Amino acid sequence: MRIDAKNKDNGVILHLNGKVIGDGVPQFRHTIEECINSGAEWLIIDLAKVPLMDSSALGAIISAFLKLQEKNGKLALLNAQKGILDVLAITKLDSLFEVYDDMQMALEAVDL
Repeated sequence: MRIDAKNKDNGVILHLNGKVIGDGVPQFRHTIEECINSGAEWLIIDLAKVPLMDSSALGAIISAFLKLQEKNGKLALLNAQKGILDVLAITKLDSLFEVYDDMQMALEAVDL
């Protein structure tokens, strides 16, 4: 898995590429924590190139959501593929996370 972090205004857009499973999850979790600890007020996680994500990756996203919420920040998911959308629906996380298929809409949603 590859992560490309792009700072924008007071937040970060994470573009992920590859499966977010197993050994790749600690890197994902660490990148998220670095963003939040560096003062990011919002996070957009672009999942366009992520075909698969395991439960520990979902846990990392939940943790990020909660940490940002404590700081009155926001988290949005972008371009989630069908398999990931199905997992979010089954776990009812689709009611917790805002999921967008358009970058501009995601940016407007996290704009504080």
